[in-house]
Amino acid sequence: MFWEQFRRVLGHLKRALRMEQRPTIEQLLQLAEAIFDYGLAIQAYEKWSGSPPPYIIVEIPELALQFRKTPKAIKDTLLLLRVMGRAEPLDCHEHWKLKLADTPSSRKDERAA
Repeated sequence: MFWEQFRRVLGHLKRALRMEQRPTIEQLLQLAEAIFDYGLAIQAYEKWSGSPPPYIIVEIPELALQFRKTPKAIKDTLLLLRVMGRAEPLDCHEHWKLKLADTPSSRKDERAA
């Protein structure tokens, strides 16, 4: 009986700790802005012949190291950027396309809406 109660309390404690570790929407928005700025910095640093492409490719593990966040927090942020139309997954290997500039086709879609 004691062990059952102990396990139950331990389960509640584990769930409570996980709940506290979830980022808030404000934290996700701040991280999204930081990731976007990071992408712009990479784009500015690279040497391009002509105009730079309107996107860069990022990896979840790289961003997790760069921002000292968990891969899950980075993925949640990229999913938020996806909803905002600023990112899209490329493959199942944690590569994402980060859209840094509007393309002419996306601008036409916004005008039509």
